[in-house]
Amino acid sequence: VRHYVLRWRLKREGLAPLDYSGFLDYACDRLGFLERVGGGYMFIHRMLLEYFAALPDAQAQSISAAQAPQRATEGTAIK
Repeated sequence: VRHYVLRWRLKREGLAPLDYSGFLDYACDRLGFLERVGGGYMFIHRMLLEYFAALPDAQAQSISAAQAPQRATEGTAIK
């Protein structure tokens, strides 16, 4: 139950997509930023990781909460 409450609060505050698996699949399949490794995900290049890690919080939030999640839900079933 706490997991769902946390996901809902992060979505409500615009900090994370509600459908994380859809978001990560979108980043793998369509954007090519990530690759699946075992049960997790990795950036395809260290420079991408460093770029996103260096973004100021406000800019990172606008990228993750406004742009990618909207596209991540297109054609993806909610799991």
